[in-house]
This record gives sequence, structure tokens and C-alpha cells, in this order.
Amino acid sequence: MNVRIGIVNLASVLALASLAVGMIASILCFLGRMDFDAFKLVFNLMSLLWFLTAPLWITPQLFGEAFTEAGKKAWLRPKG
Repeated sequence: MNVRIGIVNLASVLALASLAVGMIASILCFLGRMDFDAFKLVFNLMSLLWFLTAPLWITPQLFGEAFTEAGKKAWLRPKG
């Protein structure tokens, strides 16, 4: 398997996981089951992870021709 395809696949999984964890942390904080300081830490880390991984998943063409081709073969990328 091409390394770049693996990078795009990993970035897509990490981006979606960071969104899920951020939403769960928000709900737990709203329900009073998570301390606000813990929520801020988790949400900031998940935001950082999202902003680092989402460009590789959503717009791999920004990183060159090799990543454009890898994006076409990745799991969670639209085909077309």
C-alpha cells in the first residue's frame, strides 16, 4: 500500500474521531459529568487534532500531485 494513501486514511479517521470526542466531551460537560477545565483541555486538544488532520483528508490536492492521487484511492474520500 502506498504510504500517502495510508496517511490520508489515517488523517480521515483521526479527523472524524476528534470530532466525535469533542462532541462527547461537550455533552458530558453540559450534563455536569465533566469538569469545565477538563472539558477545555479535551476540546482544545481535539480542535488541534482536527485542524492538523482535516486538510489531508478533505483537500489532499493542497499537498501535491502524489497526495491528489492518494486521495482518489483513500477510504473516506468521495469517488468522482
